[in-house]
Amino acid sequence: MRIVLEKNDLLHSLQTVSRAVPTRTTKPILYGVKFSAHQNILTLSAYDLEIGIETVLTSDPSTNPPILQIEEPGSIVLHARYLIDIIRKLPHHLVRIDVQDLTTTIRSGHATYTLNGMDPREYPQLPKVDNQAGLSVASDTLMRLIDHTAFSVAVSEARPTLTGVLWTYREGRLVFTATDSHRLSTQTIEVGAPKGYENVEAIIPGKSLLELARVLPDNDTVCDLYLADNQLLVTFGSTSFYSRLIDGRYPDVSRIIPSTWRTAINIDPKSFTECIERAALLARDNDNQVVRLNLRKTHIEISSHSPEIGKITETTEPNTFEGEDMLIACNAKFLLDALKASSDSLVRIEFTGPGSAFVLKSVQDESHLHLILPVRVVNS
Repeated sequence: MRIVLEKNDLLHSLQTVSRAVPTRTTKPILYGVKFSAHQNILTLSAYDLEIGIETVLTSDPSTNPPILQIEEPGSIVLHARYLIDIIRKLPHHLVRIDVQDLTTTIRSGHATYTLNGMDPREYPQLPKVDNQAGLSVASDTLMRLIDHTAFSVAVSEARPTLTGVLWTYREGRLVFTATDSHRLSTQTIEVGAPKGYENVEAIIPGKSLLELARVLPDNDTVCDLYLADNQLLVTFGSTSFYSRLIDGRYPDVSRIIPSTWRTAINIDPKSFTECIERAALLARDNDNQVVRLNLRKTHIEISSHSPEIGKITETTEPNTFEGEDMLIACNAKFLLDALKASSDSLVRIEFTGPGSAFVLKSVQDESHLHLILPVRVVNS
């Protein structure tokens, strides 16, 4: 294999696919990125057997000189971490890569590197996914779906289905739902689909969606989403993202979202976040990161207590207050995650009682909401 291409194009492609390179594995070849050069196409791919990413660079003969020149086709697998460090520091904007057997020579300007490659025939093949029927969603919309839900997945593998986000498509509505049994986040969007694409349900690993969000373009680029053969495939631009799905039945969470409330407040999420963050300075030292919210008609008192360190108390005023006074305790991190997921200027929080789950949602857009279970604590 012999190719010449732009350093920045190569570096961007390597940084994209390397999101699928494992940090730890018993198969050393998975630490590599596979290069495949054929005709006027260079394909880079990485696959850790759960997440796979592939991106394509194409030679454009209209540019002079072309940004990609394939002088001899071939393939090689190169260690991702060392390769990215090398490419990032190359002195010239052009890079020449020559492969002879498994020895790879990289030249740029007056710098020359020689790397030992790995046999591409031993690299696992990316999944084959039927892409005949799927959904089309703008990249920034897909990022919003992920950002508003994926942080609520379970970390523990005790219940594997809860480590994923439930994808549900029915009657033109795509819903993402995540819960770790202590909190829940859901986001709904309206989206068209091909005829016959109805009642689709799947569980996508939260880790996969977080990695997907890191490589998605932050604009309205169209993303095509396919579910088939126990795999998710997302294509955008010249990049394809693969993820396995989680087997199992997701719990029915619709019944736990309360339809009534005893106390409700509308409040600025930015200022409320700052108050909770200050109280959380001591909450970090208790088991459940507990902060107390003393809800009163005139103000809200926010406090946290650490027997070894001390106590923090702060008051703030909601924009509106409805219902009765109430004292509730909750996990500070859960509340902060929900508040930070809101991009609106006003959020509504509805409380049903000191021992019952409360709901946080946007005042302007009720398509997403967060539910948080309170923490039972002794008075102190």
